[in-house]
Amino acid sequence: MIGSGSGVAEALGRLTEVADWMRWRLVAPGDALAAGEVECAALAASPAAVAEAIATGADARGTDDPTVMASLWWQGYAYRTAGVALACWLLTGVAPDCRAGHMAVGIARGRPSSTVCRLSPRVSAVRDDRQLCATLFAGHLDLVARNLPRMGRGLVWGNVAAACASGAGAVREAVGPGWHDGVAAFLAAAPHGLAGLGGWEPVPGDGWAFHRKTCCLWWKTTTSGGALCADCSLHRSDERPSPA
Repeated sequence: MIGSGSGVAEALGRLTEVADWMRWRLVAPGDALAAGEVECAALAASPAAVAEAIATGADARGTDDPTVMASLWWQGYAYRTAGVALACWLLTGVAPDCRAGHMAVGIARGRPSSTVCRLSPRVSAVRDDRQLCATLFAGHLDLVARNLPRMGRGLVWGNVAAACASGAGAVREAVGPGWHDGVAAFLAAAPHGLAGLGGWEPVPGDGWAFHRKTCCLWWKTTTSGGALCADCSLHRSDERPSPA
């Protein structure tokens, strides 16, 4: 465990100081969600709820391909749940309880855009890498993933790996020398072979860059203009080798 934190609110506040685009808010059990927010428990319980959430992003994504839509929605969802939680834990040693029943996501511009955490005296902060992975995967992402439209396993969990890498990368400089050990501990505890779905490579003058082994399919949207993401597995050149 890296660093310390006195509680979830304090830890998330610290995260905002470092990465203000990782938007979040806390709500009490039983409080109604704001307009545009969706309970993660509802997505974990219903394929129809997941399909409806994915469909809201068609216009924003610039595609009507169901697999592309599902892939990009899932990657955004994983970032707002797993990516934010991992970044918070790496930075402070504390993360919110990531079980689906304790989280919601805010939707804006047709995609998951913020994180909502439900806190109560019975919901404790997560401070251990294995506990973080247990609440995040078995208690949440595994449940929502089974309700996704049919996608290959590599695409599903490759998107999660990329989302976690993006969250981790956002706090790398702030965490300092212990960052790499923290990422390694998380990946060692994570299921679904997450550690093998991408790799970190040293980049002169820029620290580290993540290169994934699966493509999220964003290049197939009209909004991409055919461009590839910086970490895309389709990059093949002498300057940017494929990850080992």
